[in-house]
Amino acid sequence: MRIKNISISKETFLIIYKLLFDALLLACLTFGGALLAEGLLPGIISSKISFTNITVSLIAILAAIIYLGKNLDITYDQAKLHKGKVLSALVFFSFLLIGNSMLKFTLWENIVITLTTLLFFFLFYELLFASEAE
Repeated sequence: MRIKNISISKETFLIIYKLLFDALLLACLTFGGALLAEGLLPGIISSKISFTNITVSLIAILAAIIYLGKNLDITYDQAKLHKGKVLSALVFFSFLLIGNSMLKFTLWENIVITLTTLLFFFLFYELLFASEAE
C-alpha cells in the first residue's frame, strides 16, 4: 500500500493487525474489569472514566481489525463453543451482579427482573449460536 509518499509493506500491516488483536484483548480486559468494579462498588470507575470512551475505543479497534483483515484477505474458521463449568459460574455471577444492582426494589421484584434478564440473555445466546446445533 502507498500512503502519499510513504510505502508500507504487507508485513508491516500484518504486524499492525496482530498488535491490534493484543490491544483488543487489553481493552476487553479493561472493560470487563471496569464493569466488575462498577458492579461491586458503584461509582468507583464511572466517576473517573466514561464507559462510552472505553466502548468507542473497542469499536475503533474492531473496525481497524476488520478493515485490515479484509484488505489482507485474512479469514478464520468459526470457533466452536465449549460449554462447561465456567458458563454456569458466569451465569451465577451475572445473577448476583444483576441482583445487587437492584437492591432498592423489593425482593420479589428483584428476583423476577433478574430471572427475566437472564432468560433474555439465554434466548439471545441460543439465537446467536443456533446454527451450530443444526
